[in-house]
Amino acid sequence: MGVKKSLRKSKTSKNVVKLIRKSNELVEARYKFDIWETRIFTKMLSMVRKDDKDFQPYRIYLQDIVRDFQVDNNKDAYDRLRKGGNKLMSKLIKVIRETDEGLMELTTPIVVGIDRLVNPESEDGKFIDVSFHPDMKPYLLSLKSQFTTYDVKNILKLPSAYSIRLYELLKQYEKIGQRKFDLMELKEIIGAIEEIDNNGKKSLKDNYPLFGNFKQRVLNKAQKDLKAYTDIFFEFEPLKRGRRVVGLMFKIYKNKAEKEVSKITVIDQPHPQQSLIDELHGIVKSWISKNTVVKWVENYPQNQIRQGIIYTLNQIKAGVEIENIAGYLQSMVRQPILFDIHQEKATKRKKQKAKAQDVAAMKAKLEEELLAVYDEQEAKESAIIVSICKTHKKAKAQAMEQVSMNPIARDQYDASLSDTENLQNRVVRISFINAIKKTYPKEFEELDRYYDQKIKKLRLQIVSL
Repeated sequence: MGVKKSLRKSKTSKNVVKLIRKSNELVEARYKFDIWETRIFTKMLSMVRKDDKDFQPYRIYLQDIVRDFQVDNNKDAYDRLRKGGNKLMSKLIKVIRETDEGLMELTTPIVVGIDRLVNPESEDGKFIDVSFHPDMKPYLLSLKSQFTTYDVKNILKLPSAYSIRLYELLKQYEKIGQRKFDLMELKEIIGAIEEIDNNGKKSLKDNYPLFGNFKQRVLNKAQKDLKAYTDIFFEFEPLKRGRRVVGLMFKIYKNKAEKEVSKITVIDQPHPQQSLIDELHGIVKSWISKNTVVKWVENYPQNQIRQGIIYTLNQIKAGVEIENIAGYLQSMVRQPILFDIHQEKATKRKKQKAKAQDVAAMKAKLEEELLAVYDEQEAKESAIIVSICKTHKKAKAQAMEQVSMNPIARDQYDASLSDTENLQNRVVRISFINAIKKTYPKEFEELDRYYDQKIKKLRLQIVSL
């Protein structure tokens, strides 16, 4: 596979930031990984450098996975690494992107091959060599705009692939502070809805058809995981149409860990500009001492100091790798020219904010249209079912019998109640509708075909924004 790229031999300080950069299109791509596939994928991402012109064969050692992700190094660990790599090689990813010809959906493998020692005799021999598929280049290499950056440390301890995907999707909107999702779209993105191939006939499988189950197993768990291990946390609110949950609104917050102040400067008399010193130090205290801030205030204009700080923070947010942030801040604060270009940067940010607001408004409008289409489809399905039950006298009874035997619905079904009363229960009603559609599929073919196209078109419009 050529020259192997490995970071194993370098001893990295805990303070060095390893950044992962992914295009926004890749963040929102459709794929489902288990936790070992996710760990291998994450390790590969962390080994890509922003100035790489092409992918390299990446050597991933078991010891590195054990150390980074804090997993047990038992006799099964290497098998899990090897099998995880093999499964990753068979996985496909779907990326929706905008081109000159319109929206395109790229379906591509993620990796092109796995190489390993057959019978490793030592820990140094427990590795796999793997490389990204060339089709992944536009989404990982030479990224100039429309990408998401985060420190890999934030996801190393996350125990669930769902939690990692939700972290990325919310990190993408951290500056905005909130993000709205259509429920089914979110499930598709994180892999909770999977495409199943049954002898060439493809269908979608919802692993969490009941919202309560999805909330408990995915949302609540991710909420707890992100709060415990990452730099953001979230709250969420279900969005309903009637009694049905059709969307989610996430509120995104910074997760700031309290840091102890290692040095305290004792000043007998308050500095004449003490309030300014305290304000500026509050912004840069992770890297700069209060004594240094005092020197800034005494030697440089206030506006120059502020612009040096703002410029540095913006560089960090943009994903620029800065090995010595304290030194970089010192250098920028000493540059008076930064103040001269501030107005131009502020104007640019204002335009970008206005554009983001327009996009958000358009997305909200399209999401409302999508919800209306769902309601319209459900109403027409109900009308067809009424017609079927009139034409086929036994249809309703047969469907209710299937409901009573359905492993999910039977606990909600009450034989002592009438059919009408049972159908007031949402779980029973959904099971009843599915039973009718399964028995009389042709009656729904044209309707499903029409609405599938309409829904897909709206979803593509939303994703493209």
